[in-house]
Amino acid sequence: METTKKTTNKRKVVALILLVAIIVVSVGALITHLTHSNEERSHFWLHIHAYSGILFVIVSFFHIVYNWRVLKNYLTGKK
Repeated sequence: METTKKTTNKRKVVALILLVAIIVVSVGALITHLTHSNEERSHFWLHIHAYSGILFVIVSFFHIVYNWRVLKNYLTGKK
């Protein structure tokens, strides 16, 4: 019986984390803006917004690295 090990596609994982991070950054920014009168709640969402923004920047770097060939071909017009 042959078993095949499924490997996780790094590009898919990075893209999914990037999507979640940008959603959290957006929601955090909106809630921080809407709760500016409640300092404690606003402070919490400001931290969520900041940390998810840092995650977004880091994962964006990996996204560029893993998709470099595709991006390079896109920019040079190759198919």
